[in-house]
Amino acid sequence: MQKSYTALKALKNNSEASLYIHIPFCNSKCSYCDFFSVTDHSLMSFILDKTIEQTARYIDYFGIRQIPTVYIGGGTPTSLPLPLLEKLFSFIASLPLEEGAECTIEANPETINLELIRLLSGSCMNRLSLGIQSFSDTTLGTLGRHCNSKTALKALDLVKVHWQGSLSLDLISSVPGQTVSDSISDIDTAISFNPDHISLYALTMEDGTPLARQYDPDSQAIDDNVWIIAADHLEISGYRRYEVSNFALSGHQSKHNTRYWKLLPYIGTGPGSVSTLHDKSGLFRIANVPDLDKYLENTGLLCGAETEEITGKSYIFEYLMMGFRMTAGIRKSDFRSTFGMEITEVIPETLSEWKNKDLAVETEESIALNKGGLLILNQFLLDTLSELE
Repeated sequence: MQKSYTALKALKNNSEASLYIHIPFCNSKCSYCDFFSVTDHSLMSFILDKTIEQTARYIDYFGIRQIPTVYIGGGTPTSLPLPLLEKLFSFIASLPLEEGAECTIEANPETINLELIRLLSGSCMNRLSLGIQSFSDTTLGTLGRHCNSKTALKALDLVKVHWQGSLSLDLISSVPGQTVSDSISDIDTAISFNPDHISLYALTMEDGTPLARQYDPDSQAIDDNVWIIAADHLEISGYRRYEVSNFALSGHQSKHNTRYWKLLPYIGTGPGSVSTLHDKSGLFRIANVPDLDKYLENTGLLCGAETEEITGKSYIFEYLMMGFRMTAGIRKSDFRSTFGMEITEVIPETLSEWKNKDLAVETEESIALNKGGLLILNQFLLDTLSELE
């Protein structure tokens, strides 16, 4: 249901908010990807100008006075030509960034070169998230990646020598045909480049993607145990799991994504992006249209976005859904201050059952799913939703 955003203008709830900028351009489309992206670059300059304009207007309208984290995602943001990237970085540097703000940009290996690294190093960007996915050409072929292992290794060699900021690497596991030894080899190769952070995703067959049309999700070619064993190997190697799919060396957890999981305010600009702001009774979500022409045509503040107010039990469920993704779980005091009630009073049956099954742990300060519980997080959420209803 469409809701008016005008009431947010007078609130101070969003004076500190993170910024996500969506760059919807890729050099090629991977067969597993369902994120909004296009390979036609003809509107690139116009979209960037519109995105910068929308960002400035959001910050002014919603009264954002401090930005603790910035994340430029996509798409492949580094598919932008260097002059456009420089324009974007200059704009971001002019914003009310918190001192020491974490500023991340995503990149794919084929876009990495010395000129790009030098531009990044001289900008406000201080964290690079590189989409490796695998170092196996066979696995990359299955994923429809237009990048081979040689290109990935060359990019990482350049990054290791010339990039002084934080480094996060994305890997994908449980790919059709991938073995445990394949995934562990990927992890060991990734670790050899000393990243601060590694995201290890279990491949999801998203409806409508070429990969989902090619493989049945229950196919014997897909071994879910590959991800489980690979995740254990990451932890043994010193990367602490702090969220379902994210692992980091001490002190290098993604601050930006952690704000997502805690449902702290953020604005999202660019076609296909999403904002989550706080209003008096819950959350206010703004979803930008995933269409370049429609995004450019609309002159309003929201550029034709869909809006939704999330309150009551829907707000509680979203808080639980995001919070229990983290290995630290949910702090009881945070839940109490947000909703004015105890989490143990809201879903007592679910918590009792999962603790009795040794899948959840409760302390004086917090409640969290343990390692076994996180493996079946979706079932926990179904139980939670059923009890809330």
